[in-house]
Amino acid sequence: MWRRFMFKRFTTRIVLAVSMILILQTSASAQRVRRVLFPTPEQFIASAEAQRIIEDASAFVGNDLQREYSMVCSSTGPERAALARQRAGLPPIENYTVEPTQVFDNMWYVGPTSQGAFVITTNEGLILIDTLNSTEEARDILIPSMQKAGLDPTQIKYIVLSHGHPGQTDHTGGANYLQSLYGAKVAMGKPDWDATLPFQSPDRPLANRDIDIITGSTLTLGDTTLSFALEPGHSPGSLAMFIPVVWRGEPTMVMLLAGAMQTPDREAYDALEHIMNDIAKPRNVRGVLNTHAGIFQDTLEDMEMIRNNPDGPNPLLYGQDQAQRYWSMIVECARARVIALEDATD
Repeated sequence: MWRRFMFKRFTTRIVLAVSMILILQTSASAQRVRRVLFPTPEQFIASAEAQRIIEDASAFVGNDLQREYSMVCSSTGPERAALARQRAGLPPIENYTVEPTQVFDNMWYVGPTSQGAFVITTNEGLILIDTLNSTEEARDILIPSMQKAGLDPTQIKYIVLSHGHPGQTDHTGGANYLQSLYGAKVAMGKPDWDATLPFQSPDRPLANRDIDIITGSTLTLGDTTLSFALEPGHSPGSLAMFIPVVWRGEPTMVMLLAGAMQTPDREAYDALEHIMNDIAKPRNVRGVLNTHAGIFQDTLEDMEMIRNNPDGPNPLLYGQDQAQRYWSMIVECARARVIALEDATD
């Protein structure tokens, strides 16, 4: 009797453990599917309502947003340059370490072309946004790039991870190493902490979970306060960050969109619409960034212009009216993609 009881208890525990693994794997798989969900070009063209919205969105374009319109109002929306070239049948761009670039008086881009990092300087230390793919990249690329720019890595006080994926570390891979080395606090969207921690690899452990970010969260270091909203779509906890920057002594505001405007469903669209209409427009946000340097505009080309012509205009900043039209265009074209997806599944 006792043996039968113990065997039953043991097998019950095995069943429960296997069930939990299957649930976690299913959750991870669902998130991987969700983050790449957008209409095919054929579905996009076939949706009469989506095409009507795209046509109406052209009213926001003028002569100064043609490049943005062709990118944002496609079936996929903004894509990493590597993916866009792959879809077009073009050879890949060589991945290389970008010359550290001071994109604003208080902000630098460091790292490779594929995915990089931003460093925000404050009067009490540094805020690092993203950490590249691994300990090795953080050690051999990110830290030397910071030092080349005259930035002291020991002054990193906060690390903000723009987003994370289960089993994938292209933005989070160096966080554990940098946290251990410098004692920085690590922040990420709460849903992405929840999604990624169960699937961390022993050879690429995630950082300690210091700060959960949700819509409305803020992070202050010295004279600089970042504010956040969740932008689900690319991942459940992708972040929209609103960053006060200075250009030639003049303060302004830019946003970093980790989710790249992917809106696979109404929840993601509603979040993006809130970000653009309720935050970006009232705050007069004048630029949009991503740590994949090729997603918005041609950031690599823009940074080269800044390096080659430091006294010229900043191509990462839009005029106030131009920016307002751009945010409206983003909302409408995201709505068109959601409708095209809905039409395709009806």
